[in-house]
Amino acid sequence: MIFSASKSNLVLIGFRGTGKTTVSTKLAQNLDLNRLSTDDMAVERCGMSIAAYVEQHGWAAFRHIEHECVAEAASRQGVVIDCGGGVVENPENMRLLSQNGIIIWVHAELNDVLKRLAEDPLDAQRPLLTQNTTKQQDIIENYSRRLPLYERFAAFMVNTSTHSPDECCRYIQSDIFGKM
Repeated sequence: MIFSASKSNLVLIGFRGTGKTTVSTKLAQNLDLNRLSTDDMAVERCGMSIAAYVEQHGWAAFRHIEHECVAEAASRQGVVIDCGGGVVENPENMRLLSQNGIIIWVHAELNDVLKRLAEDPLDAQRPLLTQNTTKQQDIIENYSRRLPLYERFAAFMVNTSTHSPDECCRYIQSDIFGKM
């Protein structure tokens, strides 16, 4: 068991479409903890969708709001934090989150991410991160760029390409808490 008072939060990172929301929701329910989503916090703070905010103000302005939400979430005790996929691109975000949290990388293989996002009608509303490219190429480029960052910051990794969300939760609960 590695969960302690000094590391009381569980922080889920990973690319979009990997299952962070599903795993974080189930994990919070299983452990009777509150769940925070930095994306949901950002939407509330912006007063509009992330896509609309980025369209009006740009990615840099959104990343500033995201950082404020990360700082707020990281200051909490005993919560499951579901982070937006780009949170790893700011080392200060990861420093704050790791001070009081165990970083868990929710991973899925690129082909599974592409398939899941193609089937997700909400993903079509997401703004591209890369200029002058297709949606698929944007996903591939950003997935590849972020992969080493997720790996670098994670204390644990669960793979939703090879395991169900319930299996991922059991693995996290077993390894971190020593219980199922």
